[in-house]
Amino acid sequence: MPLTSSILALRLYLQHENTMKLPLLFAILTMTTALSAQNLKISPTIEQQLKELDEIVENKASYHAEREKQAAQLKQQAKSAQGQRRVNLLKEIFDLYSHFQVDSAQIYLDMLENMPEVKQEPALVALTQIAQAEIQTVAGLYADAENALNSVDPTLITPERQDLRLYYYRTRRTLSGWMAHYSQFEKVKRQWEQKVCRFRDSLISIDPNPITCNVVRADKANAEGKPAEALKFLLPLTKGMDSNLPDPYVCFTLAEAYNALGERENTLSYLIKTAKADLQQGTTEYMALPWLAQLLFEAGQVERAYVYLLCAMEDANFCNASLRSIEASSVFPIIDRQYKQTTHEQHQRERILLYVMAGLLVVVLLIVVLLIRQMRKLHQLRKKQTETNKNLEETNQAMQQTMEKLNQTNETLQQTYAALRLTDKMKEEYIARYLDQCRTYIEEMEKNRKDCLRMLKQHQIEELYRTLKSEQHIQDEQEKFLTDFDTSFLTLFPNFIRQFNELLKPEERIVTKYENQLTTEMRVFALIRLGVKDTQKIAHFLNFSIATVYNYRSKMRNRALGNPADFEARVAEL
Repeated sequence: MPLTSSILALRLYLQHENTMKLPLLFAILTMTTALSAQNLKISPTIEQQLKELDEIVENKASYHAEREKQAAQLKQQAKSAQGQRRVNLLKEIFDLYSHFQVDSAQIYLDMLENMPEVKQEPALVALTQIAQAEIQTVAGLYADAENALNSVDPTLITPERQDLRLYYYRTRRTLSGWMAHYSQFEKVKRQWEQKVCRFRDSLISIDPNPITCNVVRADKANAEGKPAEALKFLLPLTKGMDSNLPDPYVCFTLAEAYNALGERENTLSYLIKTAKADLQQGTTEYMALPWLAQLLFEAGQVERAYVYLLCAMEDANFCNASLRSIEASSVFPIIDRQYKQTTHEQHQRERILLYVMAGLLVVVLLIVVLLIRQMRKLHQLRKKQTETNKNLEETNQAMQQTMEKLNQTNETLQQTYAALRLTDKMKEEYIARYLDQCRTYIEEMEKNRKDCLRMLKQHQIEELYRTLKSEQHIQDEQEKFLTDFDTSFLTLFPNFIRQFNELLKPEERIVTKYENQLTTEMRVFALIRLGVKDTQKIAHFLNFSIATVYNYRSKMRNRALGNPADFEARVAEL
């Protein structure tokens, strides 16, 4: 049996991949102001969930004590155990400590490695090597973890040892994700990212557990920018989930998907569920609570964010998860400073409010005497004023509605006029080009006819055969056709190349070989800009296969800034 269960190993690589996003998430905090935070409201449902989480955070020591109690019981049993039973008990103790306290996990892993039963069994040796890489990855010792994994005998990673193979690939997947994140050279980064994809696909192909396999599929969909597809894998898993102790891996991946879709309510809800499950299970190496703290800080809940981030820092230090501790510590001063400033401002406001209320009380007492005398007169005046205001408000609303309709009509007319002008210009340009090309093709056909007739009269049969057999003429005409298309299109849209590149990521932008000439990918999207969106028509126009056009469109969407699904719509508006 593996040193960690399938679901525990799944935590390792999922949480470590998400931790790669943590510095970026926390960098947003430095740009968040108190004014913008007031605009983000927390719904009553989320507030109730947060109150439950507050109680769990406050009582986290009891959950740690429960895990220590479990470990103590196993340690007591291990003292008198021998042989395979002692091996199994040491495995269980390691499982308890691997994401709870790395130093303790290392102690019991060393004890396990020194067991004669382990040394004599190659599969158990490989298991301890993978386990060593797991805790070294948690501790941020990536080079040591890579060496540990490289020392595993590859002949042992076979389908017959399914649990060992799953454990190996999950640890490989986790380590590759970290190495890709911290690689400073783009070429090396891409190599590690390719390994991440390969190990993730391997896990999907070999994992027999439908729950963990669907979580990996959802993680892949999120990584590929397909959060809606990730929800299809995850939402069915929530139906049988215990509401008091939900599955943290399913919930966290759901939070990522909803965050990518911009659904803030669901993102917060599933982050809270993940954090509750992590803390209730006594886990000290986690991602959900720091991310939740960042979102709450943006929402103006500085005090709660401060408490959550402090809890995460304490747990990271306790676990000896060095990178999580460093990442949390790097942003903690920001929240701490804002927390102290908010507290100070709140005290100042309370003092000012107290003075103002005292002054107002005196003023109110004086005003009450005057109000009693003027009440009847004011009542009549207010009644008349209310009726007048009501009439004015109705008139104003009617005028506003009329103005809005006029503005909408005017905008529609302007858009229609601009579209008609562009359409007329396109018609003029392409009709002229079409007539010119027709004339040129007629002349070319006449010339070819005369050449063929001349060779036939002179009995140059072989030369005539070679001429008719050669495709060079067609290729030349195709190149002329594409050149003419580029010229015509760029005449209509002279800024298309620059605007098209602005829709792509900086490192993915296209540099054309010649000025005023489109690349093959750009011609596909130039046709989309002209209104030709059907893949079959584009393939016919450019003399490509349908698969080639589909690949061009798919690759360019993946290179786009923002949501890939909106890329072609934005190209059509250039």
